[in-house]
Amino acid sequence: MPRQLKQSSKLVMTYTFLFFILAICIFAPYYFTNTSLIWQSDGIAQHYPALVQWQSDLKNIIFNHKFPINWSWQLGLGNDYYQTFSYYTLGDIFTYGTAFISEKHLLTYYNVMIIIRLYFAGLACLMFIQHWFKSSHTWQYQVAALTYVFSGYTAFSAFEHPFFINPLIIFPLLIWSMHYALTKNKYSPLILMAFWTIWNNFYFAFMLIIGLIVFWIGYHYQHKTWLAWQSHLKILVAGIIALMLAAPLFFPSVDAVLNSARTNSGLANGLTIYPLYYYLALPGNLIANLTTPSFWLTGGFSAISVMAIIFSLRRWHRYQLFNILWIITFLGCCTPLFAAILNGGSSPSNRWLFMLSLPISVMLFQMLEHLSELTLHDYLSFFIIGIVATISLLITSNFNLNMQFGMIIAIYFVTLIMLWFSQSVSGFRPVWLVILVLINIFFITARNHTNNTNPAKTDLLSNDTVKQLLAQQKEYPKNKPGSFTRSYVDNQLNNMTGIAPATNLPINGPLNNIESYWSLQNGAVGEGLASLNISTANPNDITGNLDSRNVLSNLLGVADRFENPGKLTPNSYIADNNKTINGQTITHSDNAYPLLYLTNNNINRQFYNKLTATQKEAVLADSIVTRTGKQHTSTFANSVVTGNIRTDLTKNPTQTIHMTYTTHPELLPAGFYLSPSKALKGTELHLEISNIQFKPFTFKQQQKAALANYQYMYKQNKQNPQTLIDRQYNKQAYTWNWYKKHISSIGNGISGYTLTATYNDFTNSFKQTGQANLSFYNPLKEVTLNLGQAAKTSQETFIPLTFSKAGRYSFDVQIKGIPTDKRFDKVAREVINRSPAYKLTGNHIKTHLNVNKAQILATTIPYSQGWTINGNHKIIKLDSGFIGVPLKVGQNNIKLTYRTPGLTFAKYICLFGFIILLIVLVCQLRKHPKFIN
Repeated sequence: MPRQLKQSSKLVMTYTFLFFILAICIFAPYYFTNTSLIWQSDGIAQHYPALVQWQSDLKNIIFNHKFPINWSWQLGLGNDYYQTFSYYTLGDIFTYGTAFISEKHLLTYYNVMIIIRLYFAGLACLMFIQHWFKSSHTWQYQVAALTYVFSGYTAFSAFEHPFFINPLIIFPLLIWSMHYALTKNKYSPLILMAFWTIWNNFYFAFMLIIGLIVFWIGYHYQHKTWLAWQSHLKILVAGIIALMLAAPLFFPSVDAVLNSARTNSGLANGLTIYPLYYYLALPGNLIANLTTPSFWLTGGFSAISVMAIIFSLRRWHRYQLFNILWIITFLGCCTPLFAAILNGGSSPSNRWLFMLSLPISVMLFQMLEHLSELTLHDYLSFFIIGIVATISLLITSNFNLNMQFGMIIAIYFVTLIMLWFSQSVSGFRPVWLVILVLINIFFITARNHTNNTNPAKTDLLSNDTVKQLLAQQKEYPKNKPGSFTRSYVDNQLNNMTGIAPATNLPINGPLNNIESYWSLQNGAVGEGLASLNISTANPNDITGNLDSRNVLSNLLGVADRFENPGKLTPNSYIADNNKTINGQTITHSDNAYPLLYLTNNNINRQFYNKLTATQKEAVLADSIVTRTGKQHTSTFANSVVTGNIRTDLTKNPTQTIHMTYTTHPELLPAGFYLSPSKALKGTELHLEISNIQFKPFTFKQQQKAALANYQYMYKQNKQNPQTLIDRQYNKQAYTWNWYKKHISSIGNGISGYTLTATYNDFTNSFKQTGQANLSFYNPLKEVTLNLGQAAKTSQETFIPLTFSKAGRYSFDVQIKGIPTDKRFDKVAREVINRSPAYKLTGNHIKTHLNVNKAQILATTIPYSQGWTINGNHKIIKLDSGFIGVPLKVGQNNIKLTYRTPGLTFAKYICLFGFIILLIVLVCQLRKHPKFIN
């Protein structure tokens, strides 16, 4: 056996042994406690339902040679299958094995593949380092590889987003393939790795390609080969070929991104600098990772890895390229714009830092190779950084001496001592340093998950719960043959609900659930529904639960609602009290609009834009809205009632009032009075809030407000003879404790707030997401809250408002009543009775209808450029975000067909790229018969 191969085998065997010791320590408790690795948020809401769907489709592809249809009606209101799942499963090669296992073993597969992904990430790093450093001590390779794979990034992604581990596998191999191309002038590995990079996930491909370009620049900078134009051209051609091979996933994904609901958010969420608490936590994030990473900076590198960075910086000229990288990284971590650009030009997420793990591991290997060079100044630098990180973690923990980071801090300084021993004590065995590093990375990975085996506190679902949730999807009723209806399924996670606003579990059953939680949502519908100010909607979930609005739910074809106890039921939906499914009440509406329907009214867009959100909703009930519309009225919209309101009973009520609220101790809640009005009877009340402005209190103002409230409550209790005197009252101690408790939140005014209204014992809230929110940031100046059916309309009703964050609020309010009684029943029945029959099969919808005037057939089919009418693209984009079909006088035979935009072209491009790749391989084989050895 050649020496190099023998060494490689030994390294792999040693790595495998150490990895599985760590894996057992980290993951065995989940096995023994029957806990899955599925996060109660995105894990059960997105990743696992997508994998279940993909398993079925993949088996169809392999065994029945049948590809999924392009358009799926189960993805919310309907969405492109390939554009949606390209982000989650289609490009992830670690999901392809699901085709060869049974459905009952899928959960085990999901859990095991997380460990397998981690294993391959470390293995890729091991191969990468050995490529550069051929002959060194085995323990040095192991330390570098294991610290690469176990960091704060994987401690978060392994449990929350498993496919986020894939880039850790790809990145070392991608850099290696570039180096191989530059040094050996052989480009096939680069083509294949670039193809895998792009195919795997377009989002991470963007970041990985930037990382590859940085390496390419560094290589030419070091070797002074800027004028190697032939090499540059070959690299470019290799990239183009890889892009051509990945075109069937890449092109549709790009189209989806450019036309998604998330493209409208401002760059870096409008931030020019991060809040102060982010910078205070930054040094501590070097050695520890926060439970919820702020601005997705997971951090959490091993102590010895941090020391390797300092080792490099103290030898500026020897490791100049690495040091430039550290400086750029530091500046990038401090700049929201930098993070936003690397996040695809959206929110300021520092996910890109996962790529830093590779150069850190390389530099760690270098330091271990040169341990004898460490000087007193090095150890002093290590110590100072440790102190700074400790102070940062103390601040993050609000100076709690019992903080959860104590072990991490201790390990850092023990590592420092161990390094000194390894250098100064003769006969010191490196195995002790390796053991300490293993302990370090174990704590980094497992520390934030210590509650996961506690059923009362866990963020993960048990295996039994996951299986139960999946099985119960099939219990929901199927559509009647030949019919198409939509449904709304209430939250099925109950007390396990995490940060996810919804779940996609219903895609694994027969229902067409309108609520859909995916990263890429239809931008046209998102824009159309945005004008209706739905309080529960966001860029990842453009419908939300429609705020349980009656007219809007029926308009979008929601025939059935499956509701949890205590939820608001829209007026048209009648409950079947004798039947429940999965603990949910079934309610049904006969007013649900069909998929295709006709209306007499075509409202002008300019007129429509001037209406309030409730009036717009009413317009859409009996009209369509287009740029060419001539009408400026809607009969049903004219029936919308405006309530009279006032904040002071001594003043006359008005239809609109301006309210301001500044946080202060109060005896009575803020709010307003709704005056008696018979006109409101039979309507659903909407609280329309506009011109919303909020100025958060400064840190000092927050402290004063908290202290004032503390003193106020003490005085109130003191004046109550039935309450015992509070002997613990101490405003100085309260102030001290408040500062200590909140020091880590300085600057959190950007974190958003919640406004809550209560009417007729029903509470509804609007959450204004803050600039610190990366996925759901959606700043609104106006919003509409559904207060439910109007009640007690003959008496004055007080509607209290509460505010979650200290500061000054300013806004205008109106109360609108939209009819939900016989007036709406009449409009709905007219629409339903005039709707044409249609046939829906796969990607096609066929209908035949005769009209006596040119008009537009309305639909609730989300607009996409992939839809065609009878082979042409003459579809109309209605202002609601849906498709309109132009009709001519007389007989109209309509066939709507959907094809994924760019997919057909991409297939030809892929085939052409494959042919070019074959030619390249043949040429290289003829020129270098041994190039594959």
